[in-house]
Formats: sequence, structure tokens, C-alpha cells
Amino acid sequence: MNVPQKIKEEGLVNYADRLAELYSSNQGVEKRKSKGQFFTPVQVASFMANMFDIKCDRIRLLDPGAGTGVLSAAFCQRLLDSGHAFDLMIDTYEVDPKLLPFLRAVLDSCKESLESKGFNVSYDIRDCDFILHNEGYVNGNGLLWENREPVLYDFVIANPPYYKLNKNSPQTSVMSDCVCGQPNIYTFFMALSANMLKPGGEMVFITPRSFCSGLYYKKFRQWFLANVELSHIHIFDSRKEIFEKDEVLQENIILKAAKKTVKAHSGKIVISTSKNRHFDKIKKLTVSDPGLILNKTEESFIKIPSSSVDFAVLNVIDKWPFKLRELGLEISTGPVVPFRAEKYLIKEPVDNGKSVPLLWMHNMKGMKTVWPMDKNKKHSSIEVTEGSKHLLLPVRNYALVRRFSSKEQSRRLHSSVFLKSEFPYEAIGIENHLNYIHRPGKDMSVEEAYGLSAILNTAIVDNYFRAINGSTQVNATDIRNLPFPSLKDIRRIGQAVRKRNDYATDFGIDEIVGKILEIDKALLSTIYEESDRYGQGK
Repeated sequence: MNVPQKIKEEGLVNYADRLAELYSSNQGVEKRKSKGQFFTPVQVASFMANMFDIKCDRIRLLDPGAGTGVLSAAFCQRLLDSGHAFDLMIDTYEVDPKLLPFLRAVLDSCKESLESKGFNVSYDIRDCDFILHNEGYVNGNGLLWENREPVLYDFVIANPPYYKLNKNSPQTSVMSDCVCGQPNIYTFFMALSANMLKPGGEMVFITPRSFCSGLYYKKFRQWFLANVELSHIHIFDSRKEIFEKDEVLQENIILKAAKKTVKAHSGKIVISTSKNRHFDKIKKLTVSDPGLILNKTEESFIKIPSSSVDFAVLNVIDKWPFKLRELGLEISTGPVVPFRAEKYLIKEPVDNGKSVPLLWMHNMKGMKTVWPMDKNKKHSSIEVTEGSKHLLLPVRNYALVRRFSSKEQSRRLHSSVFLKSEFPYEAIGIENHLNYIHRPGKDMSVEEAYGLSAILNTAIVDNYFRAINGSTQVNATDIRNLPFPSLKDIRRIGQAVRKRNDYATDFGIDEIVGKILEIDKALLSTIYEESDRYGQGK
């Protein structure tokens, strides 16, 4: 059977993409989101296929979340363009029965196109759950397929499904070694695929960046970094253009990793960036010291710097010697969840001794905490009753930190000072969208509160935070793991900021922190000049 002329003209990848469009037009965005279906754009698929280092003539490829086969088609096109004939076996997984005819049509076209050029090609479509079908690769049982040794792959290419799983799901049970908190299925695809690689075999995935930091992915990161060597990470400046047809707004990365072998790794990691999925003007940096981005301590987070300035920032802040707990401090999340505490909330501030202020994100103005303050008719106070006591905090000095930035803001960190001297109440309510830094059991000093808030409001710390966190959410765990200078220096910064008596988050804060901590002024100026994110908290 010959490949139809139309497919020859549009190419294998565009053909698979056209079928994905056809399928999508009959399904709707919300229905596909519920299944975690986000089809890979043509340009992204081709970029991913070209990341592999192909040195063998016989290739076994795994595409564990195949969809209409866009990624498999891109890999086949890569082989066709090489001008060299290969023996190729493709194994795909797809659980949506409505996609299977499209996938088969694409793989048939790939097979026919390759065989017309002298290739030897076979493929298999498995219409079953990828995790459950390959349980044996994880637990070591039942690995024999048809009385043969377990199949291992030279290459894996994947855009895995993306959705949260129940902790009691059968997939979670299979992948228990990688579970911490509420799991997301895309990390299970990554871990299982790594197990299915030959030693030295390569995997290229496009995924959300969320696994690089945060408590929920801690156990997965530890496992992943112990079993594979990262060699290339690609990031996009734009969050909204990669899967724009699916109305997805999140930071995605493409990563390339190889199954660890006894042979030493080169130790180099490439970080590349492009504005969007069109990959115009790609910038590349080669990291010769993986320790700069791979933290293999207990947390095992992955930093992703995107410029030489970012590397300079990592070098500065990673030398700060303390974490919050080592300073005798803690960060917690505001305990007042409005919909759960609704019966205790009061619209207008009432000075009757039976209610206290309730603080929201909008009460943070620059480095000051302003109350009362009307915003979208939000409740301004919370009753003091026997039922609400567990939601109230003692009035002490705190450094407040927003848990979220808006989608439009480039700034991630915003901190304000809460002073007990300005709030003549015995207790305070802090809403759940705020974190607060405190000294357990007693007060932070005023200078400590100002010093911590100032450090978190600097350009250099915001830049560092972006390298370790790709989301708009600022979790308490993220701040807990940030490096900080000594308490002595934190107090000196706080004293200097108070003397300045201008608490707007502008470059003056950076100058104060930079002078006391002896940070290169040119570096601080460069970070500030490259950013348009200041002044938003005024």
C-alpha cells in the first residue's frame, strides 16, 4: 500500500496534527481536560524528536501517551530526514478508544513512508493503562512477556496526561515509591518510562514544571534524580502559547534525560530557552557544574536558570548559610479558609471587643500592612468565639508573604510587615492566601520582621525564587527552603530599612540589602533593569 499523495505533501507530523484537530473539534476543551489530553503542537513535537542522540541502527521507541501519534510521527520524520535506514519498533499506549483509529492511521503512514525508503518497521498499539500494564517494571514481578525477557527501550518520547490521582488509586499503589502528597499522573509516566529504558537509553518529555519543587513532588524528585541523568532542559518565556488551543496557562518544560549507567556522566547540562513554541532565537547555556541546578539534598529540587545573570544569582544566594528553621523561625499558612469559616466572618470592622481584624492579600501594601481596607466586599473581621479560637493567631510581629501572584504579574514574591504595636488586639485572623513568618512561642523583633520582608522583596531573591519555582503559587515549603543570611545581618537590614522610612518595593530595598550583604552592585542593577516587576506593591 502506497502512502497517499496528500499525506506525502503535508508530512507525517502535520497529518497526525490534522487528525488531532479533527478529534478535538468533536470533543471540546473541558472534556479533554478531564482526561488530561493536551495534544503536542507540531513545532514542539519536531523539537523534541531532534533532541535524541541516535547512534544505533536498531531502535525500539516507546510513546506511552500516544494520542494521534504526533510524537511518534515526529520521531519517524527525524529518521527519514537522516538519510539512513533503520530497523524500528514502536510501542504505543492509548486508552481513549476514540483516538485509536487516528493513531493506527498515523502509524500505518509512518510505516509505509519509512519502508518505502528501505526501513524495517513494526508497531504495536496497546489500548490499556500504561501504568497498570507495566507494573512489573516497578515491583520486579511478572516481568516476562510471552516467555521473553522484559522489553527495554532505546528511546521514550512523551507528552503524558496531566491530572491528579486519588491516593488510593491502583496507579498510586503501583508507583508508591514516588508518591508524596496528592500525586499527578504525569510524574508516574516519567518514573515508569525511566524504568523501561535500557542503560544509557534516552527519554524526552514535555511536562509542567511543577515537579521541580514543592513538597508533593519531593519523593518523585529524589527517585528521579537517583535514576536518571538530566542533560537538557528547555523552557519557554511564554506560559500561554504552548497549548493555547487547549486554554492551558502553566509553565511547561521539555527535558531530556538518560538512564544512569556505571559510566560517568559528562556532568554538563544544557539549558535552552525560546519565547514560545516556534523556537525562534533559541538561547543556550551549558552548565558544567550540575550541582548549580540539581539540589540532591533531602529536598532534591531542580533549579532552572535561564541566563548568565541567573547563574550569578544562584552563586550568590546559595552561599547564604541558613534556612528559616536554623534561625529559629517558621513559616505557616493563614488558617482562615473563608468558605469554611463563613459563619464567623463580619463584613464591616466592628470595635466591640467581640471581633478582630481579618487580613487578606489586599491588606499588604508595599511593606506595610493596612487595615481596614475595603476590597471586593471581602469580610474585614472575624468573630472571637469558642468556635473560632482555633482560627485566630496571637498578635505578634510577623513577616507576611503572599501565597499567589496574579497571572499578569511577573513578580512572584511580595512580603509585608505586620507589627503588634499597630494592632491593639489580642488576636488576629490571617486568611488562607497568606503565609506568615514567625518565631514559635515568642516574638520576632521588629528589625527581624523588617529584615526578612526586605530580603524577600528584593530583585535578587525574586530572581532566585523563579529559578526554583515555575508556578504563581508560593508555598510555605518553598520559603522554608530558601537560603537566608544570619540573624545579625537580617537585623541590620531591618534597621536600615526602618531608618529609610520608605517601604515601597523599589530598588532602594535592593541597595540596602546588597550593601549589607556585600552583593555586587552591578549585578543588582542588571537584575532590576531587566525586570518590570517593581512598584506593583506600592
